[in-house]
Amino acid sequence: MTTRRVEVVLQLPRPSGSKLQHELGAFARYCVMRIERDIGAREYWRVTIAATVGGTFASLVVALDRGVETVQRGVGHDAALAIWDAMCRIEETLRERASAQRVHDVVG
Repeated sequence: MTTRRVEVVLQLPRPSGSKLQHELGAFARYCVMRIERDIGAREYWRVTIAATVGGTFASLVVALDRGVETVQRGVGHDAALAIWDAMCRIEETLRERASAQRVHDVVG
């Protein structure tokens, strides 16, 4: 069984409350679980969410798998949308990489 670690880092300007922090953490972990269900577990995930100057939010998602780090950024009008944007981007990258690896394994 693979040991997985998901770290969620909130960098919000004002006290956002423990309920919001818990919900954002749970949402990020749900997104990781959904991606891994389809393409397999990764060793480590880090999801960072921060408020931007323009009143929007930015997220950075990092997935580590066998020494290879995949990084994607996302933006949104709220923190959950920023997480979702980055997760969709990283999922696409990880799927493409997994598909290319399968082709390589069959051919090579």
